[in-house]
Amino acid sequence: MQISKRAMEWTLFGLVGLIAILANLPQSWLEYGSINRNLLLGILVLTVFIALFLYLKFQFFILVVLLALGANMPGEVSDSLGISTMPLVIAMAAMVGISLINYVVDLLPTGLEEKPKEQSAEGIKALFYAIEKGNLVYAQKVLSMNFDPNLRAENGYTPLMYASARGDAKMCELLVRNGADVNIISSDGDTAIELALRVGSQEVADILKKARIEQAAREEAANVKTAAA
Repeated sequence: MQISKRAMEWTLFGLVGLIAILANLPQSWLEYGSINRNLLLGILVLTVFIALFLYLKFQFFILVVLLALGANMPGEVSDSLGISTMPLVIAMAAMVGISLINYVVDLLPTGLEEKPKEQSAEGIKALFYAIEKGNLVYAQKVLSMNFDPNLRAENGYTPLMYASARGDAKMCELLVRNGADVNIISSDGDTAIELALRVGSQEVADILKKARIEQAAREEAANVKTAAA
């Protein structure tokens, strides 16, 4: 889940900050608390390494590791190869810095985010009225007001179920284009596809079956994107 992922990110960030603060306390304080500075530094390096692995793209991560190895090579080795470690340190710091900046930018709102649908019972009543009258123009006007088309009416039907039960193919297409979920089950245990077949509307059933396949593909793509993020 996105919430648990965000919690993990902040936990890791807080852990790095806490260890960094402890590692930089005066030696007398560390001795008083029987804390080994080298152990803290080792834990800090390991935690940062894990953070880089989790939040950098794989190729980027490998490049950072190679730069880190190059920046920390023994002096006699770098001298024999004629390599200065300072540019490697600067490059590694720049790459990590750019990655952190990109991460922060991704968290900032852009104003282009999809707004959540309004949970409006009045909106659903208006959609049912449009479906009953077969009024596509009015239905589109209601949907353009960002009402959630997947709320159930008092009869346990969503607008898509109601349109399917009436065999209204054009209305079903409109609802699907505006986010109607094909897989919702009514209070009687029926999907919109089953309701369409019950009234003998193969056209509506075919439209909804195609929409169900497309919906599953979108959900799979979203899951892959979330897992890769």
